[in-house]
Amino acid sequence: MTRGAPAVTLVKMLDDPPQSGKSLFSAVCRLAEAWRLHYRQEMARRGFAWHLTAIGDLLDHLPPEGAPQAVLAARTGLSKQAVQQALDQLERHGVLRREVDPGDKRVRYIVLTELGLRNLAERRAVLAEIEAEARAALGKKGAKALRKTLRRLG
Repeated sequence: MTRGAPAVTLVKMLDDPPQSGKSLFSAVCRLAEAWRLHYRQEMARRGFAWHLTAIGDLLDHLPPEGAPQAVLAARTGLSKQAVQQALDQLERHGVLRREVDPGDKRVRYIVLTELGLRNLAERRAVLAEIEAEARAALGKKGAKALRKTLRRLG
């Protein structure tokens, strides 16, 4: 077996159509994508349209107290240039601002503005609503069992 064989096998497995469309992997991916779409659309409906694009995803990695720009690149796995471009757009929307770190003038610290903090509160509210809908659909026992199962798988 060659060095690349396991990766090729994995890609082949992921590309194969699931038998009768019922693979666990496919079901989890479909659910995650449906929740993500619902989340993005609800955020846009509430006035935070940048969530309809990938730039909104960057905000999931920015804590309320802010973070250095380089940390965002590391957390997201994106290039520094991609993070820079996303931050430029979010700054134009008024969601965040860049501040010079007083301890190191070379470091740019990303801080949420008042609009950014409202966005954060709405993100938390929307995610809580989506989770509440899931818990209601599953029932208390079902939700507890799912959480336990997901912990075992993760």
